[in-house]
Amino acid sequence: MRELIKRLPKVDLHCHIDGALRTRTIIELAQLQNYKLPTYDEEELKKYVTVSKSCRSLSEFLEKFEIFYPLLKDREAMKRVTYELIEDAKKENIVYLEARFAPVLQSKEGLNMEDVLKAVLEGKKLGEENFGIKCGIILCVYRGQPPESWYETVELAKKYKDKGVCGVDLAGDESRYPAKDFKEVFELAQKYNLNITVHAGEAAGAESIRWAIDLLGAKRIGHGVRLKEDRFLYERVKNAKIPLEMCPTSNVHTEVVPSYKKHPIKEYYYDGIRVTVNTDDRGVSDIDLSYEWEVCIDEIGFKLEDLLDMNINSIEAAFLDESEKNRIKELIQNQTSEILKGRKNDF
Repeated sequence: MRELIKRLPKVDLHCHIDGALRTRTIIELAQLQNYKLPTYDEEELKKYVTVSKSCRSLSEFLEKFEIFYPLLKDREAMKRVTYELIEDAKKENIVYLEARFAPVLQSKEGLNMEDVLKAVLEGKKLGEENFGIKCGIILCVYRGQPPESWYETVELAKKYKDKGVCGVDLAGDESRYPAKDFKEVFELAQKYNLNITVHAGEAAGAESIRWAIDLLGAKRIGHGVRLKEDRFLYERVKNAKIPLEMCPTSNVHTEVVPSYKKHPIKEYYYDGIRVTVNTDDRGVSDIDLSYEWEVCIDEIGFKLEDLLDMNINSIEAAFLDESEKNRIKELIQNQTSEILKGRKNDF
C-alpha cells in the first residue's frame, strides 16, 4: 500500500516551508553559517529536530523549531529549503503543492521581508523547472508580530500576485491572538482580491472559524478540527462547501486531538464536509503526504477511494485559475486511472 500511495498523484495545500527542513540540510546550513548545533551526527540530530511518533504536546512540538530556526534568517537558506521541499514533493508524486511561510519570521537587519520572499520565489521557480511540479506560495500574516508586518505581508502578496504568490494566511498562536483582531488587515486583502485561508479551529474553538469566514473572508480553513462545537456553523460550512485543510498527524502531535481514532476528519468527510489531507510541518513531524494517506487508511479507517476523492477536493480547492485547476485535475485522474488499472479488486 505504501508504494502504491507513493506512486499516486497527490495534492498538498497546507505545508509550512519552515517546518519542512531535512535534517541533513540543517547540518549543512549550520556549517555554512558557523552555527552551533547540539550534534552534527544526522541520526542524533534528528532526535532534536523531529518529534517522535509518541509526541502528544504542543510545547514538545514547538521545541523542535528552536534548534534550527535561526538558520532560516538567510536568503540562500530560504531559497534552498523551498527548492528541496519541491524536490521531496516530486519523490512522492505530489503534482500540486501550496507552500506557506511568514516572511516576517525570516527577516532581520539587512534582510527585509521582500528579500526573503524573492529568495523563496527563486527556489520555487528552480524547483518547478527541475521537477515539473506546480507550486503556489502563501504568505502568512503572523499573530504576535507587529501590525506593520501584517500590512507589509498583504502588500507583498498583492505585489507578487500572479508572480508566484497565490494567497495569504493568518498563522501563529490562535488561542492568544483571535482572528477577529485581524479584521482590518484582511479587509485590505479582500480589497486586493487575494485568496484567503486562515488557521482556525485548531488551538481555539469554533468561534475562531466563524470569525475567519465572516470577518476575514476566508475561502478555506486551516485545520478546522473544532468545527463540530457549533452545529449551526457546521451546517453553514458544509452547505457552502468551504474546504478544511486537515493535518491528522500534526493534530495528534500537538494534542489538538488525543489520537488518530479520535480525529473528526472521518466524521466530517462522511457527513459531506469538504475535507482535504495535508502535511503541515512535514520535517518536524518526520512524515510526508504518503504517510498521511497511510495513516488515514490504517489508523482512521478510510478506504483508498476516500483518499482519492479527498485528493480531488484538494485540487478543486486550490488557489489556481480554473484552466490550470482543470489541467491538473485531468492529470490526476488520468494518472490515477492508469496506476490503478486492473487493481480495483485488491482494495
